[in-house]
Amino acid sequence: MHRDFPEANTKGEILIVEDTPASLKLLGDLLGGAGYTVRQAPDGELALWTAQARPPELILLDVRMPGLDGFEVCRRLKASPELRQVPVIFLSAQHDTDDKVRGFALGAVDFIAKPFQAEEILARTDAHVRLGRAQKQLAQERASLEQRVLERTAQLAQEVQIRRANEELLRLSAQVFDATQDAILITDPAGLIVASNPAFTRITAYTAQEVLGLDILTLHADDTQSSVLDAMRQGLRVSGSWSGEVQTRRKSGDTYPCLLSVSTVYGPEAGGAVINYVGVFLDISERKAEQHLIDFLSYHDALTGLPNRALMARRFKQARAQAERDGQQLVLLCLDLDRFKNINDSHGQAVGDKALQVVARFLTGCVRDGDTVSRQGGDEFQILLQDDALLGRTLSLAQTILAGLRGELSVNGERLALTTSIGIAMYPADGDSLDDLLRHADTALVRAKETGRDHYAFFTERMGSDIRARLAMQQQLRGAIARDEFDVHYQPQICLRTGAMLGAEALLRWENPVLGKVPPGLFIALAEEYCLITAIGEWVLESVCAQIRSWHDAGLGRIKVAVNLSGKQFAQDHTVPFVEATLRKYGIPPACLGIEITESTVMGDPDKAVAALTRLKDIGVSISLDDFGTGYSSLGYLKRFPIDVLKIDKSFVDDVTTSSSDAAIALSVISLAHNLDMRVIAEGVETRAQVDFLAAHGCDEMQGYYFSRPLAAQAFTALLREKRLLALV
Repeated sequence: MHRDFPEANTKGEILIVEDTPASLKLLGDLLGGAGYTVRQAPDGELALWTAQARPPELILLDVRMPGLDGFEVCRRLKASPELRQVPVIFLSAQHDTDDKVRGFALGAVDFIAKPFQAEEILARTDAHVRLGRAQKQLAQERASLEQRVLERTAQLAQEVQIRRANEELLRLSAQVFDATQDAILITDPAGLIVASNPAFTRITAYTAQEVLGLDILTLHADDTQSSVLDAMRQGLRVSGSWSGEVQTRRKSGDTYPCLLSVSTVYGPEAGGAVINYVGVFLDISERKAEQHLIDFLSYHDALTGLPNRALMARRFKQARAQAERDGQQLVLLCLDLDRFKNINDSHGQAVGDKALQVVARFLTGCVRDGDTVSRQGGDEFQILLQDDALLGRTLSLAQTILAGLRGELSVNGERLALTTSIGIAMYPADGDSLDDLLRHADTALVRAKETGRDHYAFFTERMGSDIRARLAMQQQLRGAIARDEFDVHYQPQICLRTGAMLGAEALLRWENPVLGKVPPGLFIALAEEYCLITAIGEWVLESVCAQIRSWHDAGLGRIKVAVNLSGKQFAQDHTVPFVEATLRKYGIPPACLGIEITESTVMGDPDKAVAALTRLKDIGVSISLDDFGTGYSSLGYLKRFPIDVLKIDKSFVDDVTTSSSDAAIALSVISLAHNLDMRVIAEGVETRAQVDFLAAHGCDEMQGYYFSRPLAAQAFTALLREKRLLALV
């Protein structure tokens, strides 16, 4: 036996149909935690079986699934008499208008885009469950009401016809008339009220005596359309009954919507004249309010009340039509709050939501009537400006927004520091559709953030190509390890006293089938930006240790190799344990491994750096400081760091024999390192004059093209076997 409603201790029963386990669990946890009874189905066939077994109050249905997709499942649901009234909300990662048109044509009530926003899921689910219940109850009550009207009309007609012969029936009818919860009015053929029941008084505050003899039309609201009354008269004249929605007035003067059913009572004789009209009505103001809420949420953001993507698309279409007609241009600004995640992490979700509401009010106050401020989700906002031919208003608005959000915001007693970045695109110069403008404005937004945030930037074609190139590189970089596209090259490090090769620096190389050979200066920075550097760095370390093991097993001695460690790797708590574990895995003596870091790596968090470096030093790994002199390190901190080797940057080595300032810097680094019991390596050595200068002034080691370029592992192995020395005389 099917249940109409869930048990009293739940908010309702929901069926989630989603083939992605993570999404299924996310939605189940979210809605279950919100008080709903949740059933789940990972595919369309199981969804249909589950729904038939016990119809839920709402179905969240993924559009893209193997086997039966969401559209076919929805079609079958709506074909079932028992399930056609169950509301269906589609879930989709695609923002395809054709999909939405197809979904709504099949009977869906809403679309929710992936990735999911918790507040949006809960708001839309609550609203549709309430609306579904209200519609179901209204249908039941309406059917019941019509049935009761027919029954009561028959009773009242019978009472009029045989009232003198059946006093008991009259008494029973009077009890029903008084006890019903629906308001009832009885009029004479002229429409003058002759009776009303207690429910009418409860709903309208009019007593039975106050309305006795009044024309029923006096209770209708002034704004009731004459067409409604004309339809009512026509229905009564043709069929003797009419039902529909009308606006009615309470005693206080307030108007409200009601569902009205009117029936005609005829005399007992054949073809008898009209004796009375009986009207039964139900106050549906609360249900109408819920419908208005659903309509609002369909086109507005639930948190800020700003237009959402659907309403922005509608307004853009209208604005574009006007712009085409009047020869105007439109401007789209995309805003993203800088580092907004820090506010949620530091102050909590409630403060973050309040901050978004404050920003929404501020942005709305910055624009004029006719412009549109919308929120697409998260901390992203869009502003559509009309008719700004010379961009004067756009520039002024961008500067006003940057300045207005640059100061501190007071939210729930918290002082929040907030800035924003803005990307700007124009119609028709930068695109003909809203999707084009959004994409290009987002591209400009990325550039604004890259220039230091708290800036605005206009879209240009070159900017678009640069961003597309970066995105293409990012996509290829994500799978580079799995596709075995990386390779490690080794550049020898030579002793400037003996000419012997003491070790090497490991240098990462990437060759991609699509992009070709990509310079490290490009892809290393991109890997750090997109949080891929840790996985890549661990792959390099493991590859180097495996190669050192191979050289040991081949009898080529203990080769020492320096591996670069990025700042983001260095910040990971598990990096030092990973180094220890990798050395144990390949049986490599710690003295054969060097870790090479830059000034910026250690200066980000000096105290943490000291602890990590000390631990590495304790297990026997040597530490090299690269790019020394090019950053902002403090000599006081340098004294604290357990550094074994300082490297003189190539920028100083290039002109060491021709520039007195570069020579002075190189000599200072050598002197400083030796005074701190550190060795010195000069990198980028390419000429004999550089070798002689460095050797004469006490530099310990060198690496550079003068001795060898970086070599692949096989070529470096051959160099080890050759045991070539650098001629120092």
